[in-house]
Amino acid sequence: MKVTGIISLLAIILLGSTATALAQEKKSCSFDLVGTWKAQVSSTEARLYQFDEKGVVTVLTASGTAEPQQIATAKYEVINDLGKPESVSFTASGKNRIFGAVKKTMEIVSYDDTSITCAIPGMGTTRWTRVDHDRYFIVLAARQKEFYDSSGSAFPMIIKLAGGAPTIDAFGVYLAKGERAFGAVPPDVYKNYLREARTDSETTLRLEINSRQYERALKVIKEWERRDREGALLYTTRAQTLDDATYLNNILVVKAVTETLNQCSDDVNLYPLNYIQKDDWISDKVRSALVPFFYFKELRLRNEARHIDDKKFQELVPLPNVASR
Repeated sequence: MKVTGIISLLAIILLGSTATALAQEKKSCSFDLVGTWKAQVSSTEARLYQFDEKGVVTVLTASGTAEPQQIATAKYEVINDLGKPESVSFTASGKNRIFGAVKKTMEIVSYDDTSITCAIPGMGTTRWTRVDHDRYFIVLAARQKEFYDSSGSAFPMIIKLAGGAPTIDAFGVYLAKGERAFGAVPPDVYKNYLREARTDSETTLRLEINSRQYERALKVIKEWERRDREGALLYTTRAQTLDDATYLNNILVVKAVTETLNQCSDDVNLYPLNYIQKDDWISDKVRSALVPFFYFKELRLRNEARHIDDKKFQELVPLPNVASR
């Protein structure tokens, strides 16, 4: 597909879109302290810091397999400078102490989706890691030769696994009653695309991701669901671009969802689906209907070492549970 003729239109639309602008901006790793963080203080002992949304942190000590024990509570406040987190101030109450004092300010040295490196006066620099008992996955599935034009279904699926029960959200182009559809993919459809690709006309990539990557991808999917409900899709008619509006919308969906994975760090080996000929052979050589298929296929090649095979995936996300939703 020759995309160069619609680059200017794409640029205008992307600037006005919340969902796709998220994927286009330079890396911007938002700082979210809410949740549980772990600091390893020795080979057998750790500290757990549980931050709630009301500005209270609870400190627990964890040793071996024993149940963690609460040792302190304090109020906390994130101090920002021009929107960037600089430090966190703590104030303990009563007989509580936080880092050995009633008041302490912790400097934020660096952070990403899953860790914080911080400097605590009198204690030096340490690294905290986020604790999450749930697990998260993304599945990119696409096929050819399902539709009249030889293209096929292509959509991302994101999965939250909590207590063994999966919650799945999927959005894109899919096969419904023998015809092409675009929108939120129903469970009875997407469950058939969770398996491994079996022929050259299919491709599947399954990766485990972290909670922040999941949240960002979910935000994009929910934005597109809203646009679909309200009739506010970015491409609406063939006259806009001289190309199929459904396929162009789907390119933006898969691009936005996948690029949120690397918003905080270069975690996934992504292909530059940027419509620049020297970087992006897919959009230059492939018609729009097949861009997501070849994009997902390229991502599978680039991330083969992280791909979760069928046996392991079905152990983690039992298909009967998926089918019953």
